[in-house]
Amino acid sequence: MYANLKITHNMKFNSSLFAIAMLLSTALVWHGCEADVDLKNLDSSIDTDATIAMPIGSIKATINDFVGNGSWGISIDSLDNKGVLLFRDTISIARNFHTVELSQHISSTLLKMNVYDQLDSLSIIQDGKIIGMGVPIQLEFPLTLKLKGINNDESTQRLDSAMIRNASFISNINQQGGMPLDWDWIDKVTLTMGDAFYRAEGNVLDIYTRGDGYGYGHNIPVNVDAFSINLMKNPNPSVPEQYSGNVIDSCSFKVTMQITVPAGEVVVIPPSSSFEYKLDVQFIDYDAIWGMFKPSSDMADANEISLSDTWGLWKLFESARLPFSEPKIDMEVTTHIAGALVMHGDYLYVRDSNGEQINATFDGKPYLEKHFTEGEYLGLDSEIGDSATMHVLFDKDPARGHIDQLFSLQPDYLGYKFSIDFDRYKTPQIRITNNTSIRIDAACELPFIFNEGVKVAYSDTIDNIDLSRLHIDSLISNIPELVDTIENASLTLALQIENSIPLQLKGSFACLDEYGNIILDPKTSEPWLITNQDTLLIPAPDHTFNYNTSTWDVTPQWITETITITKEEFDLLSRVSKIVFYAAFDDESLSHAYKTGQFNVKLTEHQTLCVKIGIGADIEAILNLGTLTGKE
Repeated sequence: MYANLKITHNMKFNSSLFAIAMLLSTALVWHGCEADVDLKNLDSSIDTDATIAMPIGSIKATINDFVGNGSWGISIDSLDNKGVLLFRDTISIARNFHTVELSQHISSTLLKMNVYDQLDSLSIIQDGKIIGMGVPIQLEFPLTLKLKGINNDESTQRLDSAMIRNASFISNINQQGGMPLDWDWIDKVTLTMGDAFYRAEGNVLDIYTRGDGYGYGHNIPVNVDAFSINLMKNPNPSVPEQYSGNVIDSCSFKVTMQITVPAGEVVVIPPSSSFEYKLDVQFIDYDAIWGMFKPSSDMADANEISLSDTWGLWKLFESARLPFSEPKIDMEVTTHIAGALVMHGDYLYVRDSNGEQINATFDGKPYLEKHFTEGEYLGLDSEIGDSATMHVLFDKDPARGHIDQLFSLQPDYLGYKFSIDFDRYKTPQIRITNNTSIRIDAACELPFIFNEGVKVAYSDTIDNIDLSRLHIDSLISNIPELVDTIENASLTLALQIENSIPLQLKGSFACLDEYGNIILDPKTSEPWLITNQDTLLIPAPDHTFNYNTSTWDVTPQWITETITITKEEFDLLSRVSKIVFYAAFDDESLSHAYKTGQFNVKLTEHQTLCVKIGIGADIEAILNLGTLTGKE
């Protein structure tokens, strides 16, 4: 009995444990046999099946791996407190609305003050001479300071009033026409600002007092702090129309000179003798200016940009299609300028490489005119130095651009044109501080929630694979001496895939040699497959709606795929140096989700795709138990 004993083992172990396992198996046989068995006459050859298993590698991918990593700006937002994956990018720019340099609007004024006529009218000249009496003589001359580049064309800009923090009035006095009066005889020079000016300390400025030095032809600066200028004829217009033609284009002054000719001095005064008085005004700083001003070229922009050239992340999406269902651009417009701000958007569009173009629309119109309402912008009665921040929102709402439609194609270019100005009817006068910038902060948010048309691919590689030891000869050499002969051997390649991404995915594999070439099947000259079909359908996880939390509970799904590799394919397997894994989701994935009741599929960072690859050697061998019994 037991002359032809056959023992079958279906156990997974490596070759180093093979002998131990066989010893245990033999011990069990002996324990089950009857006492009269003659072990010495036992056939020492038995058949056995065994499986040797080992891992090749694994891949774990998150949604971040499908769409780029966090270094591109992808982050997790607390959207609905559900951690929806969100791409966010921000820009911040400051544009100058209007540079106001008051000094540029003031002309240098040169006044020729004829001394002979005034002295004659005062009966101080006799026979063309002055006989010094040591008594002060006071001379007065009107001076007009002309404005330039402002208040002469109110359609472009208009200066109504200004609150000056600091200015410098620079006087220069010279002699003309044979003026014989010495500088040292000048007691005092004053400059009286006209009715357009107000200064708490009074409008009379002391330009020069005897003993200050200087002299003819010298610049005499006088710094003046805290005064105001009002150029309006009617300081309190009641309607917008009353602002037109309501400003003056010049300012009046009065120059007063006090001169004392020493007693006994006789001075001949030619009729042509005069003083030449030059006045320059340099406004150093101001607190506020009221009027209406033309926006600078900075406040308008038009361009068409290449998304891939401008936005590095877009290169990752060149082969993808991402019809975002809830895109949002939130613009904050911040300014210190008081007045009713208005934004004009002439167009906003995307265009693909084939020339197809889609425009953002605003209640069906391809342009935007955003008038900010009272309470959003700064009023003229607000504190100087205050700022206001106004919001402009672009999203899927038909009144706010309907920008989800922009992603119904794969955009390659973005075109836009916009400008910012003030509503001249609502606020015919605005107030500018010394900070005339308008700051625009824009945040673009693209939650990974999609409409139909999505297509995203991902790939990863298992590197440094060495399967050369799985040559059949290598296997034999690693099997213990108790193996007599190998009747048959094959390899089984096993794939195990776990998916918690809420979409049905498509997966495929490619085997590469050490040079990066795809390994071909010699029978078909097609890429050698390690799966039973070209494309694997990786099922979506099970979703159960949790009414307590109003969220979906997700149960990841597993699939297992095996393929038997014959002796003839051992050589192919030994050449494998890399295995590339491809995965993608597309419209079919979304359609499948819709069929299961999932709309607006949401992707989060914790959703993963795990792939494990292992290989098993199935060996059918004849064992020689003579090594255990002592029988050869």
